[in-house]
Amino acid sequence: MRRFFAWAGLFFVFAAFMALLVMTFTGAPANAILALLLCLIITPVLIYALLFGTKMFSRKKEENE
Repeated sequence: MRRFFAWAGLFFVFAAFMALLVMTFTGAPANAILALLLCLIITPVLIYALLFGTKMFSRKKEENE
């Protein structure tokens, strides 16, 4: 299941990057380009932070038991 989500995430990033390139070269509105760029930056950072937080809380729970 982890491999499936890894491939899905990789596909999402690749598709968003391609959309960003197409939108940039075709002259899309700046708001749309910035929104897509924000998604490309914020989404991986948010996923990393959530995974890091769950690891920290699970370790803390194991130490208390």
